[in-house]
Formats: sequence, structure tokens, C-alpha cells
Amino acid sequence: MKHCLILLLLFTQALPGVAQKAEPVYSFAREQHEINWYLEQAEAWKKETQKNPKNGLAWYYCYYANRILLYHEHGKENNTELYKKRIDDLLEEMKKNIPDSYEYNLCVWAHGGLNLELLPYLEKANELGPNRVEHLDHMVNIAEINRNMKERDRYTLKLKEGGVVSPGMLNYNYNVLSGLEENAILLTAGDNDTYPAFVLQAMGIRRDVTVINFSLLQIDDYREKIFRELGVESLGFRIWDEPDSVGVRIKRMEKLLLGLLAGNKKEHPVYVALTAAGSERHVKPYEDKLYLTGLAYQFCETQPDHIARLRRNFEKTYRLDYLGTHFYSDISEELVRTINRNYLVPMIKLFEHYQNSDEQNRAAWIKALILEVATGTPDEKAVKEMLKEK
Repeated sequence: MKHCLILLLLFTQALPGVAQKAEPVYSFAREQHEINWYLEQAEAWKKETQKNPKNGLAWYYCYYANRILLYHEHGKENNTELYKKRIDDLLEEMKKNIPDSYEYNLCVWAHGGLNLELLPYLEKANELGPNRVEHLDHMVNIAEINRNMKERDRYTLKLKEGGVVSPGMLNYNYNVLSGLEENAILLTAGDNDTYPAFVLQAMGIRRDVTVINFSLLQIDDYREKIFRELGVESLGFRIWDEPDSVGVRIKRMEKLLLGLLAGNKKEHPVYVALTAAGSERHVKPYEDKLYLTGLAYQFCETQPDHIARLRRNFEKTYRLDYLGTHFYSDISEELVRTINRNYLVPMIKLFEHYQNSDEQNRAAWIKALILEVATGTPDEKAVKEMLKEK
């Protein structure tokens, strides 16, 4: 009977949602868990707010768990409206209990999705939490939208000093930036290929490169401002002037974007980061004009000597030591392993080139790097099989 009770206890502990301990909930770009973990944390932090309705951090983590559920469960039937309502209700409760708190003001802003009419809430959060880090990426966004490089540098450096920028992401983005031609335009798609690049630029690295996040280009005033700055022809319409057709206009912009940027009057070379190459509506219309040069594709009307550029980047430009053993802790170790998988495509291309050119020493060198990156990832088996055939 005693053994049965022990098994029952173990089984009960394994069930999702049962007496889950409340743990900090961070951005999906910093660390990722299974969806059940976020469900459990949303419930656990809700209980903490019921114990102490003045606990701002409990409200914040409860909000953030539900925010991640909203954006990562939205494809499932009824979940979008469910989590939107849950967050709306949560914000109402926060307004009743902690209306003048850092957490409430930040959550109102964050839930608005870059609605500049809500900017006073972000400014209030910044005022209330000068030593907090949770709002800093939002301040970076506002500085970028305003093209205020001094402010963008200030807030990105505060992000780094606050210990919330992954060293592995800095290493990866250093290589992305280093492999571009002078005065390049680099298109990115997410947090981990944008904020670390901004941090590096604030540190004085490749400030000549204009890093543009696809999502921010949906903001009319920002897009028009940066297009003028770069000598890019106007899109010809504004996205948000007709709310009923926003979705259609965003799709139109996405299809035109790369072509417009590539035609810039200042002749800036245009690149799409490998991390952004999956943005199909942006990339697909121009895929026959995109050439792999390393950790980015370059837009070219005629085929460049991209193998020479691959060689230069991997042999002379990139810092690759961090792909092996490193001697620092990383807040996003698993996500760094994931983003580093982007090295595999150009490295395999280079490996094949070395073999075809009978450069066996180089082939052995790049093969060792390929195995280093692939080991422990979903690509490991396929990569090893491919290398075995060569």
C-alpha cells in the first residue's frame, strides 16, 4: 500500500497545472518553454495576485504568461478571443489594484502593440522604474521609430548592462554585421536578430549598417522617414489610413518592400538576414535575386561571386571560436543553439566547394565546424548522413 501511495504522489506531481510553483516568466525571445508551462504559470501567478493584490511583479508575470499564450496559441480555435478577454480582464484588475505602478503602465503599453497613442503609459513606466529592465526594449523601439540614434544607443546599452542580452546572440549578430558590405541595409525579423545588432552598433561596431526590422516598417511614419533617409521610393500608400483594409495593405507592402529597398537612390547594398529569410511574403517574389553570402542573402540583379564572399566571411571575417567551448553563462543558451543552426546552410555550401576544389584541409576544417553546430540539434542525424556521403 505504501508503494502505491508513493506512485500516486509521483503521478500527481507530473500532472500539468497541479500545485505549480510560480516562476519568473520571461520573453519568448529569451527563453522558451512548452505551452503547458505557460498555462501553469498563468494560473500560479493569478493565485499570487489573489494572495496579495498589490504585488506588481505577480501581476506582470501573470500578464506575460497570458501574452505568450495569446501569441503562440492563437491558431487554435477560440483561443485568440479567450486570451484577449483574459488579458483585458487582467488589465482591469491591475487598474483597480495597482494603477500607479510600473507594471500596470508597462502592461497597458505592451498590450497596445506599438499604439503610439498609449505612449504616455510607457513613459510613465520608464519614470517609475529607471533601474528596471522589462521596459527597455520598448524604449529602444520608440527611439528607432523616431530615428533618435543617441537614445537608441542609450537604451540598448542599458539592456546590455542589465544582463538581459545573451552573449551568444551578440556573437552571432557580430558575424552577421561583419559579413556585410559598407553602408548596407540589413532586414531582420525578430528580437534576437535586431536588439543584439543595435547593442553592437551602440558599442561602435558597424554603425554604417542600417538595421531594419520588418515589423516596424508597418508603421507609416517610421517607414516614410527611413525611406527618405535611405533614398527609397515611397510605397505610394499608407497602411493605417484605412483601418478596414489594413491587412490587404500590409500584404501589398510586403510584396513590394525588397524591390523598393533595392532601388534606393544611394545605392546601399541590401541584405536579408537568414533569420528573416523565412518571411515568405517579403522574400518569395525576389528569391531568384537573393544570393547567399554567409549569414545573410544579398539582393543582386546579376549573380555576384558569392562563393568568394562566403570564403572571405568564414575564413577571414567571422569570429567562430564561440561555436565550440565557451566560458560564460548564457541566459538564452538553448535559443543560441537554435539560431546557430543558421550557420549550417552556408557552411555546407562552403564544404561542397572545398571538396570540389580539392581543398581537403579546408574541407576538414569546415566539416568540424558543421558537426560542432549540428550536434544536439534536430539537424544532427541528417547532417551526419550527408557528410558521410561526401
